Amino acid sequence: IDGKICIERELGVVPTNREFEDLISYFDVLKTCKWISDNNYSKVCLQFPDELLNVSAVIFEEIKNICDVDLYILGDTSYASCCVDAVAAMHVQGDAVIHYGRSCFTKSNIPVFTVLPKKELNLSSSMKTSQDKFDSDKLDKLCLFYDCEFEHYKDEIEKSWYQQYPNSYIACIEMDENRKRFLGRLVRDVNGEVYNSDVLKNCTCIYIGFSGQTLFIYTISIEAKQWFSLNPETLEIVSKTETAWFKRRRFLIEKCKDANTIGILICKLAGDQTKDIISRLKDLCKVNGKKSYIISVGKPNVAKLANFPEIDIYVMVACPENDLYNNRDFYKPIVYPFELEVALNSNREPYFTSHVTDYDELLPGNKHYCDLNEATETTDVSLITNKIRETKVNSSIESSMELAEKQSMALETIGQNLQERSWKGLEQKLGETEVKKAEEGRKGIPLQYNNEPE
Repeated sequence: IDGKICIERELGVVPTNREFEDLISYFDVLKTCKWISDNNYSKVCLQFPDELLNVSAVIFEEIKNICDVDLYILGDTSYASCCVDAVAAMHVQGDAVIHYGRSCFTKSNIPVFTVLPKKELNLSSSMKTSQDKFDSDKLDKLCLFYDCEFEHYKDEIEKSWYQQYPNSYIACIEMDENRKRFLGRLVRDVNGEVYNSDVLKNCTCIYIGFSGQTLFIYTISIEAKQWFSLNPETLEIVSKTETAWFKRRRFLIEKCKDANTIGILICKLAGDQTKDIISRLKDLCKVNGKKSYIISVGKPNVAKLANFPEIDIYVMVACPENDLYNNRDFYKPIVYPFELEVALNSNREPYFTSHVTDYDELLPGNKHYCDLNEATETTDVSLITNKIRETKVNSSIESSMELAEKQSMALETIGQNLQERSWKGLEQKLGETEVKKAEEGRKGIPLQYNNEPE
């Protein structure tokens, strides 16, 4: 094969299947401009997911025609497109971010205006399907969740739902901060009263939308009597259970207990909560006598993490909707911060029926925070390897000399691990190489360089 063909080959652009009849209304351009003007922002970033980059320039022009503001388009976000890319906005000293597409509704340290996607919903058919399955809420209360694509139907959904089920609840999308908000939702009744998520333990929850990561996060994070999904296109209602997934997570908790070296994998954008959870995870490792390393490699993949063979298990700091937690392609397993908490915090209940995917809830002052006690030296048996497992804990009160010796020993251990590798990376060898004039190097691609015989 001629390498020249690969280099000069023209790549066609695949057009998107999605067409927007009215960009102004679909992307809330007028509301966006009003928000910018009301807050007197002078420099604003427009963040788009990959599937909307084809319309980003058009929206840019529409906003510019209405508002006198400097705009920047953000694409290819540092981690997940559902997270606000505050880091990229800081690079241009942006005052605020307009976030387009699906959102995980996590906290951000920069003002955000969220423009959710919009999809048509046959509300009457969906409500009729629900009534055929659940004719009344007199015995069992219900709670309705709907996909963020149907947020523009919010008023119609509330009216139809409360007419049908006056004693039940709706988990509405909530953009603003609220102590009772969870996963971007607030539970309200027909009178508008807001409830804590604990009220759902006695409810049957129904999700109008399509199966995906969002529904999965709800079913594992929110404890309810039962979960059902209602597909608005096929009008099919399916019961959702994640028994096998919970078994897998309990296995990984045991792997956390076996691990000696833990990698704290940063996959979340800047924010005070990110710093706080990193400190919390480091403390968990420290009191249990485990080594921890902070690793930031942008968007993680198998090849990047394979560069750290010393790590026994990774705990990933990411938004709840990041699907890397369930990716089994990596050489070492990846766990949630909550799972490391269950493994290493003796104050936590070892058996759980619901998961905490939002690590903010693990921090002080929040619902799932649990005090951390100093661990004691113990011995038990690993349920995976059947070997004796020792927890060696050092005293928290150490002299400066002892601390310096430990730090030196830790650095020596890292250096020894690097020396044992067959490939140590690029080496500068300063002063060891002969000085030569610049000469023409190799040309072409690895498949066939120009100076190689055909």
